[in-house]
Amino acid sequence: MKTLSKLALLVATFILGFISKDAFSADSLAEQFGIKVKGGGTFVIQDSPKENITNDKEGSSAGVYLFDLILEKNFEHNGKVLVQFKGGRGKGLNDKVQTYAVVNAVSDPTLNTAADTLAKVTKLYYQQSIYDKLTIDFGKLNFNSFFASNKYSKECESQFITSIFSGDKIIETPPQHLGLALAYDIVENFKVTYAYFSQDIDHIDSSGVNAVQLAYSPYKCYNLLAYAWGNNKDHYSIKDTDKKSGICGFGISVDHEVNNNIGVFGRFSYKNPSVSVLKSTSSAIAPDNLKQQPHMSWDAGVQLSGNIWSRPKDVVGFAIGQMYGSNDYKHISSVYKDGAETEMELYYNFGINKNLAITPAVQYFIDPQGGNATVKDNIVVAGIRTRMDF
Repeated sequence: MKTLSKLALLVATFILGFISKDAFSADSLAEQFGIKVKGGGTFVIQDSPKENITNDKEGSSAGVYLFDLILEKNFEHNGKVLVQFKGGRGKGLNDKVQTYAVVNAVSDPTLNTAADTLAKVTKLYYQQSIYDKLTIDFGKLNFNSFFASNKYSKECESQFITSIFSGDKIIETPPQHLGLALAYDIVENFKVTYAYFSQDIDHIDSSGVNAVQLAYSPYKCYNLLAYAWGNNKDHYSIKDTDKKSGICGFGISVDHEVNNNIGVFGRFSYKNPSVSVLKSTSSAIAPDNLKQQPHMSWDAGVQLSGNIWSRPKDVVGFAIGQMYGSNDYKHISSVYKDGAETEMELYYNFGINKNLAITPAVQYFIDPQGGNATVKDNIVVAGIRTRMDF
């Protein structure tokens, strides 16, 4: 084994000796190969004075970190290849408080959370633009990159950390497997997008997710999206689990830059409230094994630039929203409540420099899970996020 290690080291040294030292200069990837590189890391620590699962009066603190790296190559024929790697560890307070809206959207349940943190390919696709009218993307796609985007309410690494404010969480987005997206500019400022995403890499069939979106941007400072989607994965009727079907929904998203210092946004989303998926596929198909999921939500908020108080790198954001449970779950449990959970968040993003930002935030949840949480008390979460970019 030692002999093989020494041999590998000698071969590597020999190869490197014939490579120009310029290949390792700071901007070599961009200058010599035209490859753009960007990435960063996010650290979050949150604390809640008490938990509403075990009624822990002492509360708890928890952290999470996430890193990402993007490599992008543009071609002369209006083509592009992009690959994104992500990795991280930790769930934060997500498993310690019962809320419809996830309290730490930075934590990604699809990434490795074990002791050994591994990077995962989250995007890998080719994009081709044709006559500046039609754009085709295919490969490993991210649903949220194409649908329900909002300028002031989409990036949990730099904006709101509550999940309802970092994207449309009513949509049952598919796993990040193979997908195809077509975007066509019908007329100036009006675009239509259609996409298909597979549920399983081993089964490219009709059980995937289809989505369509109309985007209207009459001004550079105003964006309006209307979208609809259908998930053909098996869902079960809440009233009669012998009936199976897919699920569909729709949403509207708007953002408006009032001026250089003020931006506002709003979003509404709805899906079929009469069907749900199983809590566990290993358990029997029965009403009490169906997930209690919100079927409707709305949120709105404002973002202020630090230019107002002579801190141009700073940003303040405030948002409020609600998520509603389905009335049909009363057929499962007589004690179930179909009320709304109200979420609020206030954050202040301190821009230390162009590569570092520190963001304290406060979140407040009223009637967690619409009154269905184990402990009914309202929840307060305070946290601080550090974001490093390069």
